[in-house]
Amino acid sequence: MDQLRTYAGRPGADRRGERRARLLSVGRHLLTAPEGPAGFSVRGVCREAGLTPRYFYESFADAGDLARAVYDECIAAITVDTVTALGELGTDNRAAVHRGMAALVDLIAEDPSRGRLLFSPALAAVPEIAERRVSSTRMFVKLVGAEASSRVELQESAPVHVAAELLVGGVAQVISAWLDGHLEVPRPVLVATLAETFLALGPVVAPEDPPPVP
Repeated sequence: MDQLRTYAGRPGADRRGERRARLLSVGRHLLTAPEGPAGFSVRGVCREAGLTPRYFYESFADAGDLARAVYDECIAAITVDTVTALGELGTDNRAAVHRGMAALVDLIAEDPSRGRLLFSPALAAVPEIAERRVSSTRMFVKLVGAEASSRVELQESAPVHVAAELLVGGVAQVISAWLDGHLEVPRPVLVATLAETFLALGPVVAPEDPPPVP
């Protein structure tokens, strides 16, 4: 393909990668605009990026495909950094969980577009984002269940799965309310409370004799 040939000493694959990165950046900007994603379209992204549709379609099938890629890039960054923070302190559970929660809160808070991608009601109307939110929630539930089992030496079980669902949903609601200004608490209090809630799951989900359900 002609766009992949060497031009001015630079391989076409490099230039294609740069164009894709530009489209991702512009797509994220338009998708997470404070006024809503109305400007997010193939035409709008190309105009903002200074590229023709030809270059859009070399990387993405349509606007929905770009929306998925924008969301996936955001989730990948959050997941990698949070898991890395959790693992850096080894078997020191309390320190590791506090550091992991701090990383999660800071990653979302330092970039408003991340918070909008994850929580904005306006983006729930974008089918591809709604779809990705469901799949990322499932991924985080599995991650939290595995981490909780590892940290507090529990076997994965129904109570652990219930607790993981509760924690993921609760963390999402708490951080969303905090970002929106509905929950006015200092960042250290937010992080500490979330971390201690995570750590408290061990005794809660592993009773020796679970009470019968009424």
